[in-house]
Amino acid sequence: MSSPLAAALALGAAHGLPVAEPVLLKDGSNLLVHLHPAPVVVRVATFTAFIRGAPAPFLEREVALGSYLAEVGAAVVPWSGELPPGPHHVSGWWMTAWQHVPHRVGVRPPADQLLQSLVELHGALAGYAGELPLLGPATTDLDLALACCKQHGLLPAAQVEHMLGERDALLASVRSLPATAQHGDAHPGNVLLTEQGVVWNDFEDCCLGSPLWDLATLARHDQTGAVPAVARDRFGGDLVEAMLGLRELQVAAWTALHGARAAGRL
Repeated sequence: MSSPLAAALALGAAHGLPVAEPVLLKDGSNLLVHLHPAPVVVRVATFTAFIRGAPAPFLEREVALGSYLAEVGAAVVPWSGELPPGPHHVSGWWMTAWQHVPHRVGVRPPADQLLQSLVELHGALAGYAGELPLLGPATTDLDLALACCKQHGLLPAAQVEHMLGERDALLASVRSLPATAQHGDAHPGNVLLTEQGVVWNDFEDCCLGSPLWDLATLARHDQTGAVPAVARDRFGGDLVEAMLGLRELQVAAWTALHGARAAGRL
């Protein structure tokens, strides 16, 4: 198997794009490569593929929802006209392709601007009729992450079982909420601040659920208290705490995985 970078460059070359000056944007859960000077960013499923085993369904949902949102004029990163969004399977690696959007690197919008942008995104998401997993980040994805933690000895088996039991109890308290399409991972690291405003990115964890899921995700990064206050006013404190608990469980599992990777244990 070739490297993920080589696979991304091979995808670009196969579509006639220049690949001599790639710019590595990020090497985290996925590898992001700007095929400079073409306005194309290739996202290669690397660590996510290791955890999930079969990343294609996640990428298929991301492309379907991202394409829909771009078509209805939502503030999202669209796919590039230079090559199809995919998913593409190249040399054993799964990847998608998107438009490179100029933005202010390392600058995050204030909480009130993010909140307003998320409300607008939810308005566009409400019209999506494609199939999505119900609270996928807290169900299927958490199952996969905890299974990997258990398999590689990153968390004790008893702790994994306790976390799964806690997850199931929290899910029972929020399942009755009306569900629509959600971003799934709506934190500040998945937005770009452009001259036109906030643009949402990375819909790999998109799911069906209450808007409270995205609000809870965003609330964890809000030091002003504005987002939690809006969530509590709309849904009540008990439901907010339950959804925050679900998100914390998912974050705990992935934090253990990323920590092990950084330490060379994975």
